[in-house]
Amino acid sequence: MSATANPGCLVFLDVDTQRDFMLPSGRLYVPHAEEIIPNLAKLMLWARDHRIPVISSADTHAPDDPEFAQWPPHCVAGTPGQRRIAQTLFPDAIVLENRPGAFQAPQEWVGQLIVEKPVYDFTTNVNFDAILASLGQPRFVVFGVATEYCVLADVLALRKRKLHVALVQDAIKPISEEGGQKALEEMVAAGARLVTTAEVCSPAFENVAG
Repeated sequence: MSATANPGCLVFLDVDTQRDFMLPSGRLYVPHAEEIIPNLAKLMLWARDHRIPVISSADTHAPDDPEFAQWPPHCVAGTPGQRRIAQTLFPDAIVLENRPGAFQAPQEWVGQLIVEKPVYDFTTNVNFDAILASLGQPRFVVFGVATEYCVLADVLALRKRKLHVALVQDAIKPISEEGGQKALEEMVAAGARLVTTAEVCSPAFENVAG
C-alpha cells in the first residue's frame, strides 16, 4: 500500500475472511461460508483492478484469550486458521498489528491493509482513528463473516461515526439464519444500504455509491 485518500473515497472492508471461519475444516466455521467465496474473489479482483483500497479485518487472539470462554479457540496468532483464504489475500498485503504507533499513513491508498483486532469490531485496533484520519471521509463497502457478529459490529461502529456503508448482501454469511436476518434489519435501520456483488463490480457504482 503506497497520498492520502481523497475525502469520500471508496474503501472495501473485508471482514474476517479467515480460514477458521470460511472453511469447513476451520475451528469456528460459519456454515456455508465457502458458498460466498466466488463473490469475495470478484470483489477483491475488482478492487485490485480499479485501485480501490481494501481494509481487511483479522481476528487475532492469544492462545488463552478470554473470548474462548464463549467460543472454541480460533484465529490464534500465527496459526494456519488465522490466515486469510487465498481469494481474499493480495500477495503484497500489509499487516497492521494492534499496537500503538504501528500505522504509518501511506503515500497512496491502494492495495490491502490487514488490520488485526482482538474482538468483534475492527475499530478496536488502537490505530483505527489514525487510519480514518488518513482516509478522510471514506465510503465503505462491507462484506465477509459472520453477519450477526463481526459484520454487524463493524457496520454499526461505522454508522455511529456517520460514515456511509454499503453492505454486500450476497457476500456475507451468518452463523444462524435467524440471527443473520435480525442483523440485516438492524444494519439497515442504522442506515446501511444493501447492495449486491454485481452492483459493486459495475463501472457506475463508484459514482453512485454515496
